[in-house]
Amino acid sequence: MNLPIEGDSPARGDAPGGDTRLPKSVGDLHKTITMAQIAKAAGVSQGAISSLLNDRDYGIRVSEKTRERVFKVCREMGYIPNDLRAVVRMYPEFGSFSLLISAKIEGGLANPMAARLAGAAMSALPEASCPLTLALYDGNRDYLVDGEALPQPVRSGVCSKFLCFGSPNGTLFQALHRRGYPAVSLGYEVALPGVLSLVPDYAEASRTAIRHLHSLGHRQLAIVSGPFGATDAHVLELNRGVRLACDELKLPIESLRIIYGDLSDKSGRSAVEELFSKKVEPSAIFCMSDAAAAGVLTAAHVRGLKVPEQLSVIGCGDDPRALYSCPLLTTVRLPAEEIAIAGVHEIDRLVRAAVPGAPRKTIYPVTLVERESTGPVARS
Repeated sequence: MNLPIEGDSPARGDAPGGDTRLPKSVGDLHKTITMAQIAKAAGVSQGAISSLLNDRDYGIRVSEKTRERVFKVCREMGYIPNDLRAVVRMYPEFGSFSLLISAKIEGGLANPMAARLAGAAMSALPEASCPLTLALYDGNRDYLVDGEALPQPVRSGVCSKFLCFGSPNGTLFQALHRRGYPAVSLGYEVALPGVLSLVPDYAEASRTAIRHLHSLGHRQLAIVSGPFGATDAHVLELNRGVRLACDELKLPIESLRIIYGDLSDKSGRSAVEELFSKKVEPSAIFCMSDAAAAGVLTAAHVRGLKVPEQLSVIGCGDDPRALYSCPLLTTVRLPAEEIAIAGVHEIDRLVRAAVPGAPRKTIYPVTLVERESTGPVARS
């Protein structure tokens, strides 16, 4: 049950729940501080104070500058509300961590990339007892209009350190920004205030794959790409990398050799059937996901094609399934673990500073992991 904060509730001399992590100067306070005193010191009404601490507007609009001024005054005076949610809003560095995953991510936490991110994030938490709250968000919902539909970790008010994975929902990030919280987007670029994007070098991943196949003598290449007309930034970047590599290496890629799909195992199997039914028989296939590459390997086996003797296959991601395919999958490793660990450290740092105004992006390098599914082109 969400209890309202009393308009003139005194501050407590100790942290809620006995949390001794609060600053010593705050924890040792024994004087009573009322919201009336805070309102006077900040030059605002008690209603504005209540609105800020309860995260409710009550018909009172409070600007971002006013919020920052009020919270600054509260911290300087050592005011500690009785409600944990208000404590987190005032002292966001003591809030919990949350990983929000797009509901569009197939399988949710069972998705290999999501699982890698979650596992690495948990390992990077500053204390073993720190919780990492997981939740899904709707990529299409307008959270500014329907605030009650916000993911539970946002609505609960006890989380302040948000990592997000999946196609961006701009209204979700705007809702976090309005609450004074920064956010870190893992794997997807978000060009919105208060957001730090940590993304693999997707374009370089495609270039690395194409260069590797070219170095093995392959000239008849096929590409298993994302959905036709996709607008997701990472798919666009992967496609851009293919174009850059082909231009650089003077490799023509005919439209018949580009197969579009959802990058699932099924789409990889379908790609092989489509390519060979059209008599487009490539010597190598680059798949923009390891799942699609696994499907290609399965379909190649069904058709009696030897990998890599007759067909080389390379994926993208370095998901765990790459170690269980037959033959073992050559792939381009996307640094999910490095990104998640950096995300935890960055969000823990950002909540202790002013929320950055401009969006920022850090690009992480990718690496080729050569295994058994690629080899020199067969000589006729």
